[in-house]
Amino acid sequence: MKNILIYGASGHAKVIADIILGNKDYNIIGFLDSFKPINEDIFGFKILGNLNTLPELIDKHNIHGIIIGIGDNTLRKKAYIKISKIAPNLEFVSAVHKNAIIANDVVISEGSVIMPGTIVNVNAKIGRFCILNTKSSLDHDSEMDDFSSLAPSVSISGNVKIGQCSSICLGASIIQNITIGNYTVVGAGSLVLKSIGDFKQAFGSPINTVKDRKADSCYLG
Repeated sequence: MKNILIYGASGHAKVIADIILGNKDYNIIGFLDSFKPINEDIFGFKILGNLNTLPELIDKHNIHGIIIGIGDNTLRKKAYIKISKIAPNLEFVSAVHKNAIIANDVVISEGSVIMPGTIVNVNAKIGRFCILNTKSSLDHDSEMDDFSSLAPSVSISGNVKIGQCSSICLGASIIQNITIGNYTVVGAGSLVLKSIGDFKQAFGSPINTVKDRKADSCYLG
């Protein structure tokens, strides 16, 4: 099996490690993290360093690829840019849980993570570095742009377009033929009946409040 690293050492990264261990496609060498101490044990693996030590670790452990275990969409994008500059030949790995239900023609791009119980129906397209969290669903002909995410138990109907770096939070639902703009956050438990533009924070069931937000505004607790 090819050796890989996981960047990030949060709960999200541990779930990714569990998917990789279950699939037995790659050999996890350890974690990288910018805030936790080296040699701290995470899910049975050690934190080996941070991005500054990445080139050294690639040579030392014959690293083939890396997966970004960061839940925040904008931070995940920033991590991708940094890693691409530091190690331009390193492959970005995807992880799909063996209990996810994925239609045969679904396109899953590099770096994306699909958690257990997720359902993705026919002709759906999942961009680069997306997250489809536990028991989320993406129906037929829907598209997720790069670095977007679905939280646990999110339900997306058919022909929905979700923009880059946008997040659909816990338990939210979107009806068919809706477009969600770039860098937009749909709040937990919300029901989306109309399209929403770029750089918005929207919540309500149905949506009754829409505010402006910045690309780097925090939305995860």
